[in-house]
Amino acid sequence: MKIDIHAHTKKTKTGDAATRNIDKESFSNIIRETDVKILAITNHNHFDLSQYNDFVDIAGDYCDIWPGVELDIKEEERKGHLIVIVNPKESDKFDKKLKEIIGTNAIEDYSINIDSLVHELSLFDAIYIPHYYVKKPALSDEDIDKLTNLVSNRNRVIKEATNSISAGIYISHGHKSIYGTDIHDWNEYICEAEKLPELRLPVESFEHFCLLLDKDEPTINTLLDHKKQEEFVLKPFKNDDSVNLSIYSDINILFGSKGTGKSDILKAIAKQYNEKGMSARVYHSSEENLEDRFDIKGNNLVFEVTDTGVDNCIDEISCLNKLKDVDVTNLSRYVNYYSTQVTNRKARALMVNKITSEDTISVKNKFIESDKTLDQIINFMDYVTESNLLLSILDDDLRDELNDVLSKVIKVVEDEKEKLYINSVTVKLLNQLIKVFGDEIAKKTGSPVKPSSTGFRDYTRNRIRIECNIKKIISSIETDIPKLSEAVGNLGDKGKLDCLTEFIIQDGTISDGALSPITKVKKTPQKEFVIATKSVFSMIYTNKLFEAITELNSINGIEAIVSINDLVLFKKYFAINGEFYKPSNGESSMLLLHNELLEEKDIYLLDEPEKSLGNDYINDIIVPMLKLRAKMGKKLIIATHDANIAVRTLPYNSIYRMHDKDHYHTFIGNPFTNYLTCNESGKKLDWKEISMKTLEGGKEAFGERGKIYGDFKS
Repeated sequence: MKIDIHAHTKKTKTGDAATRNIDKESFSNIIRETDVKILAITNHNHFDLSQYNDFVDIAGDYCDIWPGVELDIKEEERKGHLIVIVNPKESDKFDKKLKEIIGTNAIEDYSINIDSLVHELSLFDAIYIPHYYVKKPALSDEDIDKLTNLVSNRNRVIKEATNSISAGIYISHGHKSIYGTDIHDWNEYICEAEKLPELRLPVESFEHFCLLLDKDEPTINTLLDHKKQEEFVLKPFKNDDSVNLSIYSDINILFGSKGTGKSDILKAIAKQYNEKGMSARVYHSSEENLEDRFDIKGNNLVFEVTDTGVDNCIDEISCLNKLKDVDVTNLSRYVNYYSTQVTNRKARALMVNKITSEDTISVKNKFIESDKTLDQIINFMDYVTESNLLLSILDDDLRDELNDVLSKVIKVVEDEKEKLYINSVTVKLLNQLIKVFGDEIAKKTGSPVKPSSTGFRDYTRNRIRIECNIKKIISSIETDIPKLSEAVGNLGDKGKLDCLTEFIIQDGTISDGALSPITKVKKTPQKEFVIATKSVFSMIYTNKLFEAITELNSINGIEAIVSINDLVLFKKYFAINGEFYKPSNGESSMLLLHNELLEEKDIYLLDEPEKSLGNDYINDIIVPMLKLRAKMGKKLIIATHDANIAVRTLPYNSIYRMHDKDHYHTFIGNPFTNYLTCNESGKKLDWKEISMKTLEGGKEAFGERGKIYGDFKS
């Protein structure tokens, strides 16, 4: 949930933009497009109770709206702005008080000093947020100290920064800091809301927020308990010492000096989850390899050319191995037949001897077509019967009528199929009869048999069949297969890195050493097969056709080529904008971690994920991803030495491992209570001090860096 502590809804002063004005309907629509769950209305020197109530009525079910004001403060000659936000329960009283101290006509020039302000609002449950440092016009440190000393609860004073960077710097120097949109144009609010701070603990009310400012431990523990947690009793070490942990469905940070057993604890957690049937593994950046993760060598690559719409040509390639020529009947056989007189009276009387054989192929093809047609109609009828959609949208009469029509069609096609089958068998038997009788007559009489056909039809049909088969093979070979693209990650200014897989069917000209066969067929027989197949195609209607076919079938290793899939080559590589790119070791580490966090799972166990990563990448990419996964209710258990991961993620659970000369100790706490407590002894440590010591090199080193960064303006 996001919070906006500085929002304007009206133009109240001359310098204000008119685009700060917004009606209640637009306000509600815009807020519902954001993750903002708490918003304080803080117009300049003015609080409009009527507008506030309207906004609460229309949007209060989605967003908690708090009453506030941005006041002009004047201390001697120093001027600055101070936001005051009060408990929504006091909105009516707040309205009366502001009208009393500001009036209705003095908005433009009104100012008040700190003493008077605190006196006037002393009875209110209020939060004070002065503009600070580069947030102009800012109150001076002297004025803020004065305010802090005068208010009844100094925890209620928070310094307003300009953005997350400056707020982070102030917080790291021990200042409470927050920032809001200070919106000037409501047309830009949805975009501006993306930059707002996010509350790591679910705040349910103004009172809850104030208790968080006070670091009220019971309240924080109650809010923490809203998250699911699991109790673990681990024995990760050889000495049988046990470690008791609570793991939240959020970010759990495991930190401490080297050699305190953090990696062993992660392994033990993974083991327990796996024993419960929940898949879990520990991610080690040093043990992962980007090329292995994306299988650049293609060891596990599965590819079927038919999945891309290319015909595999299994039958056509199989036919190439069985091809033989069909002879045309020699004219001499006709001459011999007609020049020889059959003298046998019985042989002359047989009419079958004079019948010409019929074409079996056309009859057979008609039968095959009828069989396929029948199958398709039966499949459609099964679909009609089983389809839940048709059952729901067709009434009984229409469905019965459809089934009746389909049944009649099936009967007609079945009858036709039967006739074609009988015809096919009849022709086949007739041709066999003609041949048998002819052969017998020739044996008995010694006379030549009349040729049953010229053979030209079969000769031509054989050549046409070879041509069609090879045309189909070549058509598949010449088909382009689209590249496969898999997102790898973002390399910042360099662009997005993809893993591309190119598939190319060998066309007889390809000699790229980077390409590998998709199957176990070697590249040489692949290439020779295609060249020989194209050679066969060029000789279809020549007398050298079967010489070319013999050469094709003599290729060494050709028996392994049974489909177009055996001609496919591939290469996998990383690319930016389609151009080859080899990531450095550091970039590989970045991308591996990025992909680990993109993987959809319930449990993430990360062991020192910061290794080989730059701070900017951790800050800009990894920390937001960790927060996003936590927001989705995932369990993230991270062993780290990195302050950005351990601190900027605001973990629900910080597990600190330390050792003295005799024993190892486990302390558990969080940044909200600022405590780390040892389960065994009950001893408490300061979370902030331990974090600075372990992650930043100690308070002195951190302070020294703070001085160096102190001149940084943002």
